[in-house]
Amino acid sequence: MATVTDKDAKKKKTAADLIRVGDEAPVEKSPSHWTLVWRRFQKNKLATYGFFVIMVVTIIAILAPVISPNYPTSLDPLFDKYGGGGADERPSLKYPVGTDTLGRDLLARVVWGTKISLIVGIVASLVSTLIGVLLGLLAGYYRGLTEEIIMRLTDMFLAVPFLLIAIVAVSFLRSGRIEFLQNINHSTIMISVLGLFGWAGLARLVSAEVRRVMTLEYVQAAVCLGASDWRIITKHILPNILAPIIVITTLNMSGNILAEAGLTFLGFGDPSTVSWGRIVNDGVLNLQNNPEQVFVAGFGIFFLVLAFNIVGDALRDAMDPRLRE
Repeated sequence: MATVTDKDAKKKKTAADLIRVGDEAPVEKSPSHWTLVWRRFQKNKLATYGFFVIMVVTIIAILAPVISPNYPTSLDPLFDKYGGGGADERPSLKYPVGTDTLGRDLLARVVWGTKISLIVGIVASLVSTLIGVLLGLLAGYYRGLTEEIIMRLTDMFLAVPFLLIAIVAVSFLRSGRIEFLQNINHSTIMISVLGLFGWAGLARLVSAEVRRVMTLEYVQAAVCLGASDWRIITKHILPNILAPIIVITTLNMSGNILAEAGLTFLGFGDPSTVSWGRIVNDGVLNLQNNPEQVFVAGFGIFFLVLAFNIVGDALRDAMDPRLRE
């Protein structure tokens, strides 16, 4: 009887489907591409810690009313001198992070502000990704005049400093010159500005990736067989350029969180909306006497942005085809 070597057994285990060899039991199905990506990602311990930080912050945002029952704009702590309240009070047992100048509970503001920072960062990234991928696909696939128009529009957005565009756009939306814009809340304004002006780099990347994939044999075969443009884009092109899109989207989340905090810190946010940038802005005047008013929210921004950047870098390494096992 012929013996099965370790090399042959390994080949059977990496087969794409369950098959039988003679009377032997079915061999193991090979792991999918995304399974291999997840395995490589898990090997990066620093990325695992970053992912854990993101999950913890997300849970805090979801359970904010449970973690901190005090409403972030409530002035009740101002009149709670016996419980450690008051204005600009140091941390106490009842108020672990202390109170701000108006006597509001800083822990409640930090916990509730987590929700705004996460929502703005994630949703704005998804909006810019949707726009960038759509325009990049159109430019890379149809080429010609379509590509020329989209790429010149992209160059225009890349030529103007993003922070300047964001400041002008937020100021215009907050000015109240247009009546129906007066009731738009802080989160919607930030998501609109960051999402609508943050797609240019991704559109250029997607366009280049589409042109590269279009030269591959299986795409050319689909074109020769008369497949529709929609099928070629959705079935053959888009699945093969998802890796850089996911990586860029993850990195954009950290950038948008930082941009929202920066714009709010500069005074372009809504004073009635609690976010980490607003907390830092409110605490700057008392930085010397009460540094905890700035440091807690500031470190929250730092660690969350760092976690997203680490996860994004790890995803880039895990999705690199040259690292396949």
